[in-house]
Amino acid sequence: MMMDSTSTMMMDSTSTMMMDSTSTMMMESSSTMMTETAAATSTTAAMSYSTPSYGSGSSSWGSSGYDNCVQQCIASFGTPATYAPTATSGSSGSSGTGSTITVIVAPTQGVLRYVPFAVNASVGDTIKFMWGANNHTVTKSSELTPCNKTSDAPFASGTQNESFVFTQVVNDTNPTFFYCGTPTHCEKGMFGIINPPSALDAPTSVAGMMSSVIANDTSNNLATYASYTANQTSGSAGANWGANIDMSNMPSWAYDAVVENVMFTRNVLAMNPEIMNADGSVNLASIGSTPMMVPPDVGSALNAASSSSSSAASAASAASSGAASASSTNTPSGAAANNGAMSVTSSRALVGVMVVIATFFAL
Repeated sequence: MMMDSTSTMMMDSTSTMMMDSTSTMMMESSSTMMTETAAATSTTAAMSYSTPSYGSGSSSWGSSGYDNCVQQCIASFGTPATYAPTATSGSSGSSGTGSTITVIVAPTQGVLRYVPFAVNASVGDTIKFMWGANNHTVTKSSELTPCNKTSDAPFASGTQNESFVFTQVVNDTNPTFFYCGTPTHCEKGMFGIINPPSALDAPTSVAGMMSSVIANDTSNNLATYASYTANQTSGSAGANWGANIDMSNMPSWAYDAVVENVMFTRNVLAMNPEIMNADGSVNLASIGSTPMMVPPDVGSALNAASSSSSSAASAASAASSGAASASSTNTPSGAAANNGAMSVTSSRALVGVMVVIATFFAL
């Protein structure tokens, strides 16, 4: 009896030890498989990762940083165009007894800029607006509302086309804002200033606010344009043109547009150094005999690309939401929600554990 009892106890003990051993091996095998699965998942994620793109959002800057970005900007947005005045197709306005200061209205079709963006003039001077492209206006606005027609001593050219000329006499030296009244043009940056407000070395000047305006641009378009401009204007007398324009009384939405307009004019001056006077003013008198080089409007092109990308992303998001809604409708009540990838990973881990268990019991 004692031997039977002892035998029974030994068998029970052996059985218990084998079960403990089995349990331990299963747990270790399960842990090992789950670790390997997690590692495989991490490897897959690493393989699917791609180098992020900067600037326009459509291509990588590569390993050479800003220089590579500039080359891509040139490749993406084309080579410079030219502007030369043609026979006047019509004119209107008034003339003064002082100097004549020329401003080009959209130097080429599709470039929504006034060149230069800002001019200084004395009482009695005449601002001569010359159209380089079709479907634009010169309409007086104000500093607080650059894209709205003002009732304070207003002037307006009406919608005009290439080679039209509109003149306006300067009656005082207060800042005078003007814009293109064609729908969406001003909102895309097409406005200019006669006698711009000035703040030398002040925190509210273009120079003082440039860094913060660029930093607050979540699209990174201004940073890309600033890089392009810095490279194009390096060593140019116009590299700091417009730095003292004061933005303190302008609406915050206009900051980006002011910075873009200043950078566009800097690029124009870098390509046409002969049109810049020693005092920093721009003299377009020579363009009658020497066509003016017009740089690609990188800022507008980047903004257009971002807008297209945002529209595509919104459409994709809407489609994804619709698909998710349909999937949710077909999911049985009480079923756990997941993102698909989690389900695949969990299933693979479960299959791995089951294989380990089945293999152990087969031994």
